[in-house]
Amino acid sequence: MPSVDVEKKRKRASDRHERPSKKPALELQDLPPLASSVVEDHNELAPVIAITPGVVPPRNLQLTPYIKSRDEESASSRKHSHHNRGIASKEVLLQSSEHPKLDFLGREAEDQTDAQLKHYVAVVDPEQKTWQFVEVRKITLRGGIRRYKPTDDDEEEAEEEMQTMRAQRNALTNTFGTKQSRKAVQSMAENAQLSNAPTGIANAAESAILSSMPVESLDMASKAASVQATVQAAKPIPAANLAATHPSDVYPIEVLVPNGVSTLRQLPGVQEWRDRVLSGQGVSTGSRYVSNRVDAVVRSGNTTHLQVLRFILLLLEFNRALRAGPRGDSAKSAGPGSKRLPPREELRRIFSTSTGVANTSKAAAAEQLEYDSSSSSVIPDSVIDAIRRKFAPQGSLLTKFDVTLLHTTICALTLHIPPQPAKDGGSSTQGGNSPNELATDPADLRDDLRVDSATAAQYYRELGCRVDKPRESEHAKFGIKGGKAEANTKRIARLRVPVEFPKVSRGGAKR
Repeated sequence: MPSVDVEKKRKRASDRHERPSKKPALELQDLPPLASSVVEDHNELAPVIAITPGVVPPRNLQLTPYIKSRDEESASSRKHSHHNRGIASKEVLLQSSEHPKLDFLGREAEDQTDAQLKHYVAVVDPEQKTWQFVEVRKITLRGGIRRYKPTDDDEEEAEEEMQTMRAQRNALTNTFGTKQSRKAVQSMAENAQLSNAPTGIANAAESAILSSMPVESLDMASKAASVQATVQAAKPIPAANLAATHPSDVYPIEVLVPNGVSTLRQLPGVQEWRDRVLSGQGVSTGSRYVSNRVDAVVRSGNTTHLQVLRFILLLLEFNRALRAGPRGDSAKSAGPGSKRLPPREELRRIFSTSTGVANTSKAAAAEQLEYDSSSSSVIPDSVIDAIRRKFAPQGSLLTKFDVTLLHTTICALTLHIPPQPAKDGGSSTQGGNSPNELATDPADLRDDLRVDSATAAQYYRELGCRVDKPRESEHAKFGIKGGKAEANTKRIARLRVPVEFPKVSRGGAKR
């Protein structure tokens, strides 16, 4: 049997690593005692320690320094942690564009931890046996690829190349393309000619295109415009003044309010609102829109805005007082979505309260009616009759058309209440609005009308408004405190001139 023990082969001396397994201990050198001191220097042009993470700058790189004052918060945090007052109060930026392809930029760290650190450089004098410590700045120097700015010649060459490629593509389309693609190429060429022409009188290209169009096409365009005007006139919205030069004149108060300013002057409760707000008591109404704005409107001193706000509350309570439509033959004649007016005495009681909250109990209603009839807060019968004639022309019934007209009239009235109400007279009547637009937040009015957000936005679009997100400069004006996250959930209705109404849909193509 072979032997179980196998002799292990020894390694040769040449196979072994010559590097020792342990590092030799370093011998400490005895240094002579040195006298240390800190140089008191308050110059902002202090020495700099530059670190270059990720890039190796040239050794002969010349950096241009730029100095600016720190902000108060940063200066106060560095004031107690730095001996050099120049470093604590001034910030240095180093920049260089000497490299043919890279730009170098050096900045000081703005982190709270780095701001509390102090950096020093020691200068040793072996003859005097001293070393002096000087406070320095720490700067992070980074390099970035320089952006190439094309010259005018390069832009012209690129434009000529693009024009050549487009011409080749159009030639291929005209040769091998379908009839629809050839029409598209021709339409693009015509639009390009028209876009390059100056505005005003028709030039030769416009005249040639118009002369080449058949008379039937021109008639169709005029017919489409007349159809658009007819459809717009038939919509349940107030009549718009398309010749207005300012958005406030598109839906004037004389059109929205029956009998105009004379009706606003007869509204009760306006002086009561003013007295309660100025005494610090506040006004609580049954409308979220009115309650959130009455304080600012009263303090602005704008009497017209306060009267319009009172009339808005009047119409909101009129809309809330409507009852379900009739049944039987009357329902067939009124149509679906119709409403019924309450009795006249109940309507007068609701209108005569300055808060708009009617008590449902009969005893309280009789007591309230008796109090209102003996006080100056009773709304005149002429105002009640004017509202009934405008929004209930059929008597005690309101069709769906009438109800929608009531809603859109309220929306048009809210455009006259600016987001920041101002006093009467001068340019201050803008109240936070831009000079060429009226803006409002429809969120509160949506809750008062008891409709969803899409319906409220559609009301304003039918009035010619553009509904979009608030601008960043409008966050304070509309009370947005949650930043962009809250702004993305809000929608603002804006009315500008010329007014653009939604186009009439022609339906899908026939198959």
